[in-house]
Amino acid sequence: MKATIDIGNTNILFAFFINKKVIGSERLRTEEASLSKIEKIMGKYSNLEKIIISSVVPLIDKLIISYLNSKSLKFLLLKDLVENFKFKTNIRNRNEIGDDRIVNMIYAKKLFGNSVIVIDFGTATTLDVLDRKGVYSGGVIAPGIDLSLNTLKTMTAKLPLVKFKRTKNIVGKNTVQAIQSGFFWGYVSMIEGLINKLNQEKNDRFKIVLTGGNANFFKKMFKNISIIDDLFTSKALNYMISEVNK
Repeated sequence: MKATIDIGNTNILFAFFINKKVIGSERLRTEEASLSKIEKIMGKYSNLEKIIISSVVPLIDKLIISYLNSKSLKFLLLKDLVENFKFKTNIRNRNEIGDDRIVNMIYAKKLFGNSVIVIDFGTATTLDVLDRKGVYSGGVIAPGIDLSLNTLKTMTAKLPLVKFKRTKNIVGKNTVQAIQSGFFWGYVSMIEGLINKLNQEKNDRFKIVLTGGNANFFKKMFKNISIIDDLFTSKALNYMISEVNK
C-alpha cells in the first residue's frame, strides 16, 4: 500500500493506494494539523510500503515527518524524486515553482504528452501550461475562490460569508445570490478568457484538466475538458512514487 500526503495552504490531502486504485482519501485543515489528528487518519491504514510528501507549507512538513519517524515509516519528499523524471521547463528559477504545480505538470505530460493546461482550484487558482513540445512554460496565479470569499466578508462591513455554488442566473435577487453569481460566473469568465488567450498566444488548442476542491462546480463550463478530478495531484504523486525503483 502507498500513501500520498499533499500539504496545501488550506488543506492536507491524504490519499491511499493499492497499485493505481484509490482505496481512501481524507482532508485535514492545515491550520488544525496535529500529531493526534494525523495519527487518526494514518492509523487506519497498515502495511504502508511507500509514502511521498508534497508540500507548500514548510512548517507542516516538520510535523508530518515527526509523525512518520515516530512510527518508523519510510518516506520520500517530492524534491528527491523530480530529477528522476524528464521535467523540462522555461522557468528560470525552479525554486519558485510550488510542489503541487510540478507534480501536476509531470503527470499531465505522462497522460497527454503535450498541449495541456492544468487548472487547480485551491487556495490560489492556478493555471499551468505544458506547451506543444511538452515543456512546462509557466502559468497564471489568481486568488482562490474560498480565499476571496473570506476576504470579501472580512474587508466589508455588511457583506456575509457565502458558500460557493454554481448558479443558473447571472443576476442575483438578493445579496447572497448576487455574491454567488458574481463568484461563479466571474471565475467562469476569468478561466474561459485565459484559456482562449492562451490558445491564441500559443497558437494551440489545449486539453484542459480541472482539479482542486472546487473543480466539480465547473463541469461542462469549458471547451476541451479532458479530466475533472479533485484527486489529480494525489494520483500524480502515486504515479511518481510507483515509478521509483521499478
